[in-house]
Amino acid sequence: MCYNIRMERNLAIPLYANEDTCGYFPEKQARILYTDHKIFCGKNGFSLPEKIWFNMLLEKGFRRSGRVYYTNECQGCHECTPIRIHVKEFAASKSQRVVFRKNSDVTVKLQKNPETFVSERKIFLFREYDYYHNGRRKSLEETKETLYSINSGYSGVWNMEFYLSGELIAVSILDYGEDEFGRPVSLSSNYFYYDISSPVLKRSPGVFSVLKEIELCRELGIEYYYLGLYLPNCRKMNYKSNYKPYELYLQGEWAGNVTDIESYINEDFVIKFPKPGNLHDAPDVCCATEDMSVQLLYSAYMQGIFPWFNEDEGQPVIWYCPEKRFVLEPNRVHVSKSLKKFLKKNPYTYTFDTCFEVVMQNCAEQERKGQNGTWIGKKILKAYSDFHRAGYVHSVEVWYNGKLVGGFYGELIGSVFFGESMFTIEDNSSKSAFVLFAQAFAEAGGTLIDCQVYTENMERYGAHEISREEFIARLESGLNKKIGFDAVKSEFIKISGRSEVDKKRR
Repeated sequence: MCYNIRMERNLAIPLYANEDTCGYFPEKQARILYTDHKIFCGKNGFSLPEKIWFNMLLEKGFRRSGRVYYTNECQGCHECTPIRIHVKEFAASKSQRVVFRKNSDVTVKLQKNPETFVSERKIFLFREYDYYHNGRRKSLEETKETLYSINSGYSGVWNMEFYLSGELIAVSILDYGEDEFGRPVSLSSNYFYYDISSPVLKRSPGVFSVLKEIELCRELGIEYYYLGLYLPNCRKMNYKSNYKPYELYLQGEWAGNVTDIESYINEDFVIKFPKPGNLHDAPDVCCATEDMSVQLLYSAYMQGIFPWFNEDEGQPVIWYCPEKRFVLEPNRVHVSKSLKKFLKKNPYTYTFDTCFEVVMQNCAEQERKGQNGTWIGKKILKAYSDFHRAGYVHSVEVWYNGKLVGGFYGELIGSVFFGESMFTIEDNSSKSAFVLFAQAFAEAGGTLIDCQVYTENMERYGAHEISREEFIARLESGLNKKIGFDAVKSEFIKISGRSEVDKKRR
């Protein structure tokens, strides 16, 4: 289907619609509106210079991919929202200033010649970055074609290159728009890739690149810096709200009231659950459903509710909110003398989110005292794998001599971590991981670890019971403070003194 969107200057843009599975929330259908570079103005049919109409498209919430320009128009969902920074009003936070100083030895070059956009070093850098994040190493030819595609299709492309000791460590692919006088008036972050080695990761290259791009905007007198899409409930995309003040494109206009915007984005996504106690002789149960979607899981955890049922016995999905909640204060974790001694000569290495489903499967197979079977069935595995891909659930893995020997997983929403399950193959594997994680979580600003119901194991770490009312109050407070999982990972590495396992060794 083709229809037009009206813009200024009597400009009508032909748009086409496409529906497919959402890349961020697999249980949803995404509706994409897109067009190509053949834009015509008025009845005369003459085309505007592409850098001018690209700037106009940016102002309408569009993005670029090759020769195609697109925006989202999903019914009843506001999760993917265009975001931009008003450059003159931007003020770096304390942590952002720290990152900027940390990278004072990095040399930055702005490349405007398309012949420099694809090189042997860039192909290698992009290939390893893509493998690190997506788990499949492409051939050099495939990588070259992908990199070329990102950099082509539009004439207003620059590369911002980052060098450390003369070695290229990161590249920003930038799109810019112009006014009728040929002056750059907008800058859009199209893609950023970087060296995935531990020394570079510790420098927070993504944060540094955004700060340098905002700095470039100021140097060129560019008013708006477009950061792409903001997804408040996706760990890979919610960092963008750290650059303040920002504006979001909602209902056909840019708005900058952060509190109202966040409420507007979430109101259609959160499903209100019944209060616990409505079912006879089940004071901890809210309701039962046939299935679990990412939307149901997210809505449940936002309200202090979690699923707990036995799939093997044919039970439906039962949603709980216990009268007594077992919680752990992250800054008061008890560490036994024997574990402290063990950590001084720690033989393990840790990774994060590298094999989530394997961790869940091991948790399902873990033998536990007093338990016959497991609550982690096929339905739970499928639902939480989707929840993980949506960015809410994370795993911590423990490795010894290249083998997975322990780990755990749980959700991070706001500043609250909901611990789900752990497994242990070698002594102190999951214990060491959990203690180090709790300490890192506290340093990153985490406020509460939810252990759901009493277990003897969590009691050893100092977990204690609180009332349902107190838990809900603390949860609501914790949800108002957002911390990123990357911040927890960074603190984990500092505290443990151990970097992530290089994926290439596994």
